[in-house]
Amino acid sequence: MILQLTTNQVIGGTLSLALLLSLVQWLLANWIKARLEKSIQYEYDRKLEDYKFSRLQRQKAEIIARLFARWIKYLGKEEGFLNKEALIDYYEELNQMSLELSLWIPDKEILDDIMARLRLAESAKDVRTLMGQIRKLILDDKRDAFDPQNIVLWPNEKMKDKIFDSKKP
Repeated sequence: MILQLTTNQVIGGTLSLALLLSLVQWLLANWIKARLEKSIQYEYDRKLEDYKFSRLQRQKAEIIARLFARWIKYLGKEEGFLNKEALIDYYEELNQMSLELSLWIPDKEILDDIMARLRLAESAKDVRTLMGQIRKLILDDKRDAFDPQNIVLWPNEKMKDKIFDSKKP
């Protein structure tokens, strides 16, 4: 049996094949385009989430800084400066910040060190050292070169006696 093709059949087959290849090419192009768009969108979404997480971490670290600032404000002599109602509010604020940070600090060692400092444990690290640890945690940089001992705290040692010898701040 000899296969005989007419010109119309050859042209029709060629057109059908071209149409089929065009359809496959269009489908592949759309699929690749969609994959690229999803990949790019994923990267942007991930970077946005990282940025949001970084901001949240910084906001949470601000709680620690505010806690230490409030805690050292009176240097343990708050009862001499605050009336009973203000003292209750002061302790409530410190308690709230202490409880909040216990919920979100992921590093157990840092959390233990902070709580030891607040309990005035003899072996507790000083506030500057703790803030240096928190800085490394937030920056996610264990090799951060900043020396936390350069953090300035008020009142300095020379000023403490002058400030706390008086009855009111």
